Amino acid sequence: MTKVSVIITTYGMPVFLNKAIESVFNQTLIDLEIIIVDDNDPHTEARILTEKIVQKHIKSSKKIIYLKHKKNKNGAAARNTGIAAAKGKYISFLDNDDEYAPQRMEKCYTVMQQSTEEYAGVYTGCEFKRNGKTYHIHKKVKEGNFMLETLAGTFMFSTGSNIFIRKNVVEELNGFDESFLRHQDYEFLVRLFEKYNLKAIAEVLLVKNNENFNLPVVKKMIQIKDKYLSKFDSVIKKMSLENQNFIFESHYISIAEQALKINNKTISKEYYKKANYYRKADLKTKLRKFAFRLLNLVKL
Repeated sequence: MTKVSVIITTYGMPVFLNKAIESVFNQTLIDLEIIIVDDNDPHTEARILTEKIVQKHIKSSKKIIYLKHKKNKNGAAARNTGIAAAKGKYISFLDNDDEYAPQRMEKCYTVMQQSTEEYAGVYTGCEFKRNGKTYHIHKKVKEGNFMLETLAGTFMFSTGSNIFIRKNVVEELNGFDESFLRHQDYEFLVRLFEKYNLKAIAEVLLVKNNENFNLPVVKKMIQIKDKYLSKFDSVIKKMSLENQNFIFESHYISIAEQALKINNKTISKEYYKKANYYRKADLKTKLRKFAFRLLNLVKL
């Protein structure tokens, strides 16, 4: 059995795709396969450019499996396409704008080989870049079960590229819910945390090129969060009232801040009010709200 199947999902202009692929080739763990799932519509410029990049790598390596959707589906569907083709004991996801550090696969594999079955996978620290410059490093990761934080959308696993998981667990969970166009990683992790925990490696072994190419509009964001909260309503209701309030407040604050970024004061005010209903704003929340508003007023 192959040790690791790396599933690279790609959609849109492949600005960082070549770097993503090369970061897999540069791994110190050799026993792996690369499954590239192209979710672009055929005949688009993005598909044509993606094909050129992938074909260049296929000529120099037999490790690549290139799968092309006949039409654009979504990120969750692209992941599931890759999962169906994977032969590895473990699956590691990689978005087309992210990069692995050279030792990531080897270290993740070693940790999981030494872990008990209660741990489904492992995640690591992450470096965030924009315009080629590092603006944040997150490596305060810890192992455990993060059901509450995941339901609240505050679990800092950084990116879907930070999921390294046993293939049998992915199959047990039936992969990703393809009805989710956003929050598909959180949706998957909620179901994972119902049964399993995650290991953690407190090292920066992943780079996220966070150019924000596909940010949702606010009204679409509201629909996504409503769908997410609705799906896990029964899970949320089993929690303490304090935790339930924390979950709703976190999502509504997120909507309010996104609305403020685009100067939609009506929606921003509405969702700040909703957030305050679930948890009376403490000093920390008030200061965060004030700072966020001030920052965006300066930008505007």
